[in-house]
Formats: sequence, structure tokens, C-alpha cells
Amino acid sequence: MTAHPTGESIGGRKDQHIDIAARPSSLHAGETGLRRYRLRHRALPGRDLAEVSLRTPVLGRELEAPLLVSCMTGGTPRARDINELLARAARDHGVAMGLGSGRALLADPSLLPTFRTAARPRLLLANLGAVQLRLGLGPDDAERLVDMLDADGLVLHLNPLQEAVQPGGDTAFGGLAERIAAVVERLRPRPVIAKEVGFGLAPDDVTALLAAGVRAVDVAGAGGTNWASVEGQRDPRAGQVAAAFADWGWPTALAIRLAASKARATGAEVIASGGITDGVEAAVALALGATAVGVARPFLVAALDDRVDEAIAVFLDQLRIATWLTGNHAPSSLSPADLVEG
Repeated sequence: MTAHPTGESIGGRKDQHIDIAARPSSLHAGETGLRRYRLRHRALPGRDLAEVSLRTPVLGRELEAPLLVSCMTGGTPRARDINELLARAARDHGVAMGLGSGRALLADPSLLPTFRTAARPRLLLANLGAVQLRLGLGPDDAERLVDMLDADGLVLHLNPLQEAVQPGGDTAFGGLAERIAAVVERLRPRPVIAKEVGFGLAPDDVTALLAAGVRAVDVAGAGGTNWASVEGQRDPRAGQVAAAFADWGWPTALAIRLAASKARATGAEVIASGGITDGVEAAVALALGATAVGVARPFLVAALDDRVDEAIAVFLDQLRIATWLTGNHAPSSLSPADLVEG
């Protein structure tokens, strides 16, 4: 078992992650695959743009749009400022938000204000590294984290490549599916979402996670932030190892399509994330079978410039127009029939 870093070192690492993740050098060398698809343009959409509604139920909550401001940060004063901007914008636009990993918060409850701000999004998700379930944390801790944050559910993130590259990373990933199932049982009926961090979920992983009872899988495919590269920019030795994984993983479009085929049989939801940068790509992801889309880096960059409200507004305008131009009345009605490859 790898020794856990101290709270102070976790905080320093989180602030480094913010800086590095905002740089273009943090991005995957490969493509998401989303731009391989074009949405079928209709010159006669059949309705007025004003008739298109983005409202979508996600994890039991009616959102104004199928958008999740993905899990990013927490635990430091700088993270508090970023989370305040993100939470306020998510609340004002009626969309969901995930918080950064809560391991440090469980160890030091005084960090609560850096995670949970006064602004309350309509759907708020706590977040914990699934590997911590092998390293001393259990269902009681997961429940305590959700309760501390007054969250509506929990994201368990899966980041084996990041941990393998990170100096002192935790790589005890054996037997996690059973531990995830125990957390699902403890938190029921609050939803548990299993999420990769940017390398995609294989179909076998999706099958195992759905069997464990998760309400949704967030595929977090390859093509956006590459967390091996992020760790590689923090440490020269890690950088040498990370270089071989610059284009590792399941491209986002493929990961969505494969996960959706599995989820349909169980009624679980698929969240599409991993390099989605605008509302047109979001519409493609929804047409491929996602219920909602998750976006992190573009909103992080916007938050650092104090323009996250504008960034979300533009994203949603793009999604509304793209939905309309395919002849659909809502994003939930987008389907593979609305896509053309090439």
C-alpha cells in the first residue's frame, strides 16, 4: 500500500493540477472521434427555435439542460474561488455539477467551504477516488462525504493510469467492483456514478459497473485532458513514463457508443465526457446514446478568467441550435439517425 500524502501536499498537488490542466499541453495527443460525425442539417427544421426545450431528467432531477459541470477541484483557497464561480453558474443555468475528490475533506472537515459554496446547483454530486475503497475508506465514509456536502449522489472516479504515473500513486485496483457495489447499497436510493478520468471505459468495465448497481457511467473518453500528461508535467521521471501514453485510451465517441449499447439493457444512464468543447459536440454525444454530457477543462479555463457564466450560456445556445437544425424538439430525441459519418 502506498503511503497517503499529507493534507498540505494534497492541497499543493491540487493547485498544480489546476494550473497544468488549463494548459493546452495537458490535452490528449489523439482525437475524441466526435468530429468524425456530422449532424444531419435540416433547412426545414419543422418548428421554431423557441420551441426547442433543453430540459432533461438526469439521475432523477429535472435539469434545464443535459449538462454536468464535471468534477474538478476542492481543498484549497484557490479551489474554493473556482468552485464558487462554477456552482453559481451551474445553479443559474439549472444544470448539474460535480465536486472535486473529497478524500482530503474526509480527513479534514474544515476544508468544507472549499468544496461546498453557498450556491446550490439543482443536481450536486460528491466525488471520491474508487481506489480509496481499497485503502481504508468504505461505505460509511462515502455516506459521510455525501452528507457533509449535502450532495444528491456520489461519483466514484477510476484513474488507474494517472495513479500509475503519479509519484506515490495508489494502484491497488483489485476487487474494486465489489467495493463499489457495497457503496451503492449504502447510498441507495441516492445515485452512484462511476467515472473514468479521461481514458474511457471498456465494455467489460461498463458491464461490471452496471452489475455493481451504479446508476450511471461517465465514460470520460480519450481526447480531452490527459491526466498521465498532467502528472508527467509535475515530475520529470513521471514525464518519461507518461510520454508513452499520450494517445492512450478509448476515444470518447467510441466509448459513448459502446457504453450506451450496454446501458440500454439495464436502464442506466450514460454521461459523455472527455474532450467535449462545444454544444455541437455535445449534440453528437447525445445522438450516440448519452443521457447528458460532462465538461470540465473549457469551464475551468473560463472560471480562471471569471467568465464561466458566459461560457455555459454559449454552450447551451450551441446545443439548442444544433438540436433544432436536426429537426428535433429536444436533445433527448437525438439519435444515431441524426448522424452522418465523414
